[in-house]
Parts: sequence; C-alpha cells; structure tokens
Amino acid sequence: MTKLSIVGSAFSLTAIALIIGLVAGQAAAQDVDAKGDKELTQLTQKIDKSAADRDGGRVTSKIVDEWKGTKFKFDPNSTPRELTAQDVQDLRAKKLGYGEISTLLALTAKQSNSATAKSVSEILAMRQSGEGWGKLARDLGYKNLGSVVKSVKATDKDVAKVAMERSDKPDKSGKMDKPDKPEKPERLEKPEKPEKPEKAEKPGR
Repeated sequence: MTKLSIVGSAFSLTAIALIIGLVAGQAAAQDVDAKGDKELTQLTQKIDKSAADRDGGRVTSKIVDEWKGTKFKFDPNSTPRELTAQDVQDLRAKKLGYGEISTLLALTAKQSNSATAKSVSEILAMRQSGEGWGKLARDLGYKNLGSVVKSVKATDKDVAKVAMERSDKPDKSGKMDKPDKPEKPERLEKPEKPEKPEKAEKPGR
C-alpha cells in the first residue's frame, strides 16, 4: 500500500469513529431525556399527591431540612445561600407544586460545574418555557440523573411521612394519648315487687 492509501484509510477510520461517537452521544442524550423525564415526572406527581391537603408548613419544613447545609444561587447575580421556608413559599406563589420545587432544587444543587451552573430562577425559566425535565437536565450538562433522582426520592420519602403522621400530639412520655373511655351508665335499681294481696276469706255456706 502506498503512503497515500494508508493516510486515506486512517482518515476513513477516524471519520467512522467520529460518526459512531456522535451517534452514541445522541443516543445517550435521548436516553437522559426519555428516562429522566419519565422518572422525575412520576416522582413530582407522587410528592404532589402526598402533600395534597396536608399542612403546608410541615411539608415546607421537610423540604428545607432536606437541603440543610446546601447553598443555592437563586438569581444569576445573587450570592449563594441556604434555602429558607420563605423561598419555598415564594416558589409556591409561582404556581409550582411541592414536587416541581423538589425537582427544581435538585437540578440546581447537583450541577457539577459551579462556574457554568445556572441559578434557580434561570432553571425555572427554562422549565416554564416548555422544556421537559430530561431535556432540561441535558441542557444543564447532566450525563445521567442518578444524583437528582436520589435527592427527589429522599424528599418524596420525607413528605410521605408527613402524610402518614397522625394529627394527635404525643404526651411527654412519647405515647399517643388514648381517648377516654365513656363511663358506663349506672344500673337502674329494679323496682321492688309489689306484695301479693291476701286472699279474701270465703264466706261460710
């Protein structure tokens, strides 16, 4: 083989490798889109269902506790800080369910590159423009959604606990107060039997 043929073959192999790489990359991206969107949507709906008709304050507290110690950048120019109950309520005021809030926070917190990481408000704008969770995650640079799904599942578990908790408060011993048993009504005394009247004597014949 001539040098030209060898060089040509090398270029062909390189081109084929690039094409295979592009196809594999597109397939992986579609996989993140499809699987990620489906799983996160299901978890979002599950959290919203668990939180329905529950004490919003307690659900909010669970979400805040879940992210304790994590700093969020809420706007592009803001300084990162920890999540507060007011932040959750502000997102609720924007018509977001607790499930959407949980997913939004997880996507914001788990970005790998802090230099290019988007803020909460930026990711929310992407979501409100119509992007599914999977595509949104890919646009943020996620190769897979394992860490995001794990965080949302943890929130789902905490919110489910709120849904299962009884409204009764435990006493100091930690035991639930049992309702007092109603007192039994006093038995009525049986009336005394009236004495039988004496038989009248028969008149003599």
